[in-house]
This record gives sequence, C-alpha cells and structure tokens, in this order.
Amino acid sequence: MNAISPWRVASHEGAFTTSQVGRLVGRDASEIARWTKGASPLISSDYEPLEGRIVLSFDALIEARLVSHMLRQGVSIRTLREVSRRLKSTSGVAHPFALDRKIVSEGFRLFEQEGDRLVNLANDCYAEPDLMRPVLQGKVVFDRGRASHYIPYPAELPHVRIDPRVAFGRPVVVANRRAVPTEKLAVVARTEGLVAAADWYGVPEGDVEQALAFEARLAA
Repeated sequence: MNAISPWRVASHEGAFTTSQVGRLVGRDASEIARWTKGASPLISSDYEPLEGRIVLSFDALIEARLVSHMLRQGVSIRTLREVSRRLKSTSGVAHPFALDRKIVSEGFRLFEQEGDRLVNLANDCYAEPDLMRPVLQGKVVFDRGRASHYIPYPAELPHVRIDPRVAFGRPVVVANRRAVPTEKLAVVARTEGLVAAADWYGVPEGDVEQALAFEARLAA
C-alpha cells in the first residue's frame, strides 16, 4: 500500500484535485477518482484527503496522462490495472507509469521499448518490433529517472509547463526567469488586454498569448 506523504512535501511533489487532473488529461473528475479506488488502485493517492477531496501528486498526474492515452488506444482498464500492479510489485515504487520508460501499445497490450526491442509488460516476453507505437501527447522531462516537469504542447506552446516545484504544480508560463500561472495571465489578458497582462507580470506578450491558448484548450 502506498505510504501517505506529509503535506509539507506538496511544495515539490505538487498537489492536484481530481478535477484538475481531469482537465489536464481530458477525463472527468469522477473517472480519475475511480482510478484511485480499490485495494490495489490503478493510481495511488499520495496525501490524506483534503476536506473530503482526493489529492494527487505530480507523479500521479503523469500516470493519469499515460492511462488516459492508453484507454483511447483501446487498452482495457483491466489490463492497465494488472500491469500497474505487476510493475509496483517488481519495481517497488508507487507510480511505475511515471518512471522514465517508453511504454507503447498496439491497442490491446502494453509494451516497454528497450532499444529496438519491445517487451510485453504483462509477462516480460519479447514482441515483434513493428507494432504500432502511438505517441503520448506532450513531453515529460526526466531527472535521474523521475519525472521533473511536463510540457503539454512543446511545439505550439513551448513556455507552458507543469512543474511540481512551482505553484504546487499549477500550469505556468516560464519566461524571463519568472513563472506565472497561465490562469492568472489569461484572466488579466481577457479583462485588461494582452499588453497590460504582459506589463503587469513582466513577461513577453508572446507568452501571454501562449497562456491564453493553453487555457482555451483546457476549456474546449
């Protein structure tokens, strides 16, 4: 069972409600909550509930991103739970889907890519290397094997990132050695204008535009 972390670690491990995780990975909050239930949850909650609400870490968010993607590719929730349980047992970590490993699928099974080979994560058997390999959206940057921060749209919105050490993991725009929550930038830009928002927070106008575009995608 996953050990509950003290709240003081949230400043560097992030703290997300199921609603916030759902918005970032394109799922309903109720579905995210179901993934945390049961004797062997698909995604472990790292903190005690806050006023009755489930709170998840940045690693749990990264896992939810992979789970959501694999469900869209046709992998069953049962398969995901079985592989998660197996990886937790063999790796000894609470969030195996958040480690620096390339997990792919042909639509039914989960594989880890090791060089030019694919290993079935359900039984450690090798598979044909020409299987379909759907790519996860966004870019996770790793530090010593663990997820450091996440860039949801690296090509279109390269300055928007989610970093558990900044603003408790809220999406931010990183510019001029400043990190400003995208939500705050977008609110000021909508009410006062793009130039005013850039001047108020000391960031380039182009980064305000990135914040607006990111918040618009979340709301879509």
